[in-house]
Amino acid sequence: ENEIIRLNNVLEKEKAKKEVYNSFRNSLLIKLMLYGGLRISEALNVKLCDFEEVDDEILKISIIGKGGKEQFAFIKKEEVDDELEYFKENIQDSDYIMQTSTGKHLNRSNAFLIVNNIYAKALISKKGLHLLRHTLAMRLTAKGTNLVVIQKILRHANLNTTTIYAKATNDTVKAALLNN
Repeated sequence: ENEIIRLNNVLEKEKAKKEVYNSFRNSLLIKLMLYGGLRISEALNVKLCDFEEVDDEILKISIIGKGGKEQFAFIKKEEVDDELEYFKENIQDSDYIMQTSTGKHLNRSNAFLIVNNIYAKALISKKGLHLLRHTLAMRLTAKGTNLVVIQKILRHANLNTTTIYAKATNDTVKAALLNN
């Protein structure tokens, strides 16, 4: 949780700097994976028109998932509201959000460097893009979320895949025993 707080603090500081587009883009990229469970390939391909309000609190994101299937991911509106408001004012609905400053589509290598740079600023020693999706699964597990719900959030075809992510920590084991 402390790492997530530090990560969010870095993202907020970055948005206040002069590289505005890149800062908002980087923030949204991280939040889509950390709070929405998107894979990097899915996050890199989002457009404004892919976001749809479900209600006052939740957004539905239309994505092309593994195997080229259209799927839907969900995210709390409050997590990405600032970023989406910025993009609504600055890009077309059908534009990819994840672009470089020269207008090229951001690729996986660029994203890897960007995210690891932000981790370093947040004093997070781990590296990698998938860490964010993994962190979401671990946080949901720690809160006692049913594995089938986590499977649905991560859009895994097989529950066994979800169990790889959702490992019980010593704290969750103790809490389960104490609450029994």
